[in-house]
Amino acid sequence: MTAIWNSALDRLSSRVAHQSFELWLRPIECRAIEGDKIFLRAPNQYVRLWFESNYLPIVLDELRHTDSREFQVEFEVLEGGQRSEPERAALSVAPAQAAATPAIAPCAEELAYTASPCPPETGGAHGLNWKHTFDSFVAGPSNQLAHAAARAVSSVQTPKYNPVFLCGGAGLGKTHLLHAIGHEILRQRPKTRILYLSGERYTNEFIYSLRNDRMGEFRKRYREDCDVLLLDDIQFIANKDSTQEEFFHTFNSLHEHQRQIVLSADRKPIEIPDIAERLRTRFSMGLTADIEPPELEVRVAILRKKAEAEGIPLPDEVSLYIAESIKSNVRELEGALIRLTAFASLSRKDITLDFARETLAGVISRPAEHLTIEHVQKTVAGYYNIKIPDLKSERRHKSVAGPRAIAMFLARKHTAESYPGLGRAFGNKHHTTVLSACEKIALRLKTDLGLRNEIHAIENLLGR
Repeated sequence: MTAIWNSALDRLSSRVAHQSFELWLRPIECRAIEGDKIFLRAPNQYVRLWFESNYLPIVLDELRHTDSREFQVEFEVLEGGQRSEPERAALSVAPAQAAATPAIAPCAEELAYTASPCPPETGGAHGLNWKHTFDSFVAGPSNQLAHAAARAVSSVQTPKYNPVFLCGGAGLGKTHLLHAIGHEILRQRPKTRILYLSGERYTNEFIYSLRNDRMGEFRKRYREDCDVLLLDDIQFIANKDSTQEEFFHTFNSLHEHQRQIVLSADRKPIEIPDIAERLRTRFSMGLTADIEPPELEVRVAILRKKAEAEGIPLPDEVSLYIAESIKSNVRELEGALIRLTAFASLSRKDITLDFARETLAGVISRPAEHLTIEHVQKTVAGYYNIKIPDLKSERRHKSVAGPRAIAMFLARKHTAESYPGLGRAFGNKHHTTVLSACEKIALRLKTDLGLRNEIHAIENLLGR
């Protein structure tokens, strides 16, 4: 029955640009067709989302012409999705094995999250994405320190900064730089043992090894068989005590042997909640580099470089239109370009400014939802891992006073409420207190890159 799927794809291959077809349709696997259900598998969540958003209706229409059925689609994501029976069997732990488990035990949060932990990757695979190199990275004022730090880490000299901690909001280039570091080191020193992985992967491998009595292999992999550790989204190990304990010793071992450590997170080490203080101080002992949202010129350059790499004819006025409309992060810029290319290819139209406005209207011209003070307070409290009553309290500790001032600033900026009204919403504060907080934040924003990055991240969560 999957021949129906293959036939539909063959016909679509002549209508979709070759690069787009290979990138977004070819990786989708049809596992089975049963009645009116079609079972598809994607290699990862990103491919699945873009396929569903941009290509699935076209594919289903093609299937309908072939088979006259209205198919219901069920998706499986290979990366982080369900596992095969052999894998599930390998992950089960017999009582005897459990009894032999080392003293460190995962906390409840870790066990709850990693119901299906993944086994460690084997062999020499370093996990680097071939697309993410320094050549494909667009440097600018917003990321120049992080870019310079990444270049320095990639040199053949003994590490000058160790660790290097890259921090910034989602989609600003942290992962790209981690991969670029790995590629550059391998280019200069091909025998270097590099490990790139996410904080989530590290946690899952740790728990898998613990449950299966393979901690010796785990520690050897990360402490002895690793020259450069590139760990993305380290904030994931927050609130996971046993994972933090293990990583503390791994960090010490690598650092003592002058092996390079590069970490990334969505905020500075001091701002990550539920991280052991001894880890927080180690994360901060090297170089911390902020990455801010890209400026307009950088956003235009990113779009042009991406279009050139993909062979997409992108007029200057279109790249400027997209760059002016999307200010949040690089992923959204690339997503808009992919969507634009896909629609142009399927409709056999040239990419023009009018076509871009029509195609991307639902993506970059959505009317902003009305924001309430309560929503701002909830978002800020969640970002800083504090409680909403703390924002309304009289507490003056910096862990509360800072977020409170930011919440007042954002509420003033994105709602029509007056200073007295904001004062009442924040625990009956005097309006001059709110005014002073807003002015202080506005003044700090002129020079504090980290604060600008935090506020931008919060505004993304607010849809602004």
